Amino acid sequence: MINPEKKIGVWMDHQHAFLIELEKQNDVLETVNSDIESHLRYAGETGDGIRMGNKRSTNNEHHRHHREQDIMHSYFKKLEDKLKKYDDIYLFGSSSAKDELFNLMKENAHFDGKMISVETADEMTENQMVERVKDFFNS
Repeated sequence: MINPEKKIGVWMDHQHAFLIELEKQNDVLETVNSDIESHLRYAGETGDGIRMGNKRSTNNEHHRHHREQDIMHSYFKKLEDKLKKYDDIYLFGSSSAKDELFNLMKENAHFDGKMISVETADEMTENQMVERVKDFFNS
């Protein structure tokens, strides 16, 4: 028995993603949050550096960059795992996060042969997101 085509829309930025599956009663299937914070500050850090005795080390930018990369990798992996079961995926949002996820999905064999579309969209309310996904799949 062949499964009917499964469709999902995902509005996303670097902080959260809204997964919208139109066949469900609520439309918004779930929200996936990344653990990224806008301004991470660790104990002992001020400005762009860390005070170490009489000297100041400025490697916290490097540390912060790698920590953010790890967080984003985990976030995109979580989204990929949730999207594997869908045949038609519509990614949209206001940041470059949708493009970054799309590029990762192109390299993942689980997404071979699946239809993945990407569009830029402004910040939206939940109702506007659902309407955008309905319009996309009905056109």
